[in-house]
Amino acid sequence: MPEKDQFSLVTPHFTLEGRSRAGHETWFRIRDLGIAFDIGRCPDAVVSMPNVFITHAHLDHAAGIPFYAGQRHLQKLDGGTIHVPVEAANDVRELMNVQSRLTGSMTTGSMMNVSIVGVAAGEEVRCGRRHLVRGYAASHRVAARAYELIERRRHLREEFAGATSDEIARLRNEGIAIDEEHLRSVFFYTGDTDRGLLESCDALYRAEVLLIECSFITDGHQDRAVQYQHLHIDDIADFADRFENELIVLTHFSRRYTYEEIRDGVRQRLPRSLHARVRLALPEPWQRL
Repeated sequence: MPEKDQFSLVTPHFTLEGRSRAGHETWFRIRDLGIAFDIGRCPDAVVSMPNVFITHAHLDHAAGIPFYAGQRHLQKLDGGTIHVPVEAANDVRELMNVQSRLTGSMTTGSMMNVSIVGVAAGEEVRCGRRHLVRGYAASHRVAARAYELIERRRHLREEFAGATSDEIARLRNEGIAIDEEHLRSVFFYTGDTDRGLLESCDALYRAEVLLIECSFITDGHQDRAVQYQHLHIDDIADFADRFENELIVLTHFSRRYTYEEIRDGVRQRLPRSLHARVRLALPEPWQRL
């Protein structure tokens, strides 16, 4: 039985699955790539992901880290890496040490098999042969990272476009670089943030798929968004002309709103020019405006 609020969205390059409600639980995964973004309370769907990128340490986004480690040990899964903001890395390691002592797992190694890696703003992490994840500083109440998923491909250099296979082989044997790396931004996840990220981060507007928090929808909640350093739909509307993304997925809605209130509020407050590209991180049939 699908869990309440869980959603799945097929994009041109991958399937995005997850669940997010502000203050309750947030996690997403791209199963095709073995990557999760945030971990919530660690549902089964995230346990098998070898790379998990945590945006910040608030419990609705990060409480499941020790459970992830324990479950991977029980299921005999090798390692696993939790990537966290570098400012929080030592505290997360200490949390794991405390949990190990409390559960008596220091000798079994169930917590120690998982690596905790700090990610600084601007730092890149390789995930497999064809992808990397780049961290960005997000403005929130605690240290926070936004993450960009970048696809790496090698293309034949333009000057060799008409070369035959024999000529290509000869050039390679001579040590001539005949191809070059191309980077394509396929996904950007803001995590929890305020409009400061919209003002400072050009990369989020260029990713093919943008997953952006939108905690508040209605009038009267603008001040609440500022107070807790979250986004209101009006913040997103203010930057409507900058979004080049093929898909813009809004998420992290406050639990005070019903699905209908979310859909109708977003529809009313976003310019019509964005409607066709916007999806809501909610179950069907509530994803489209």
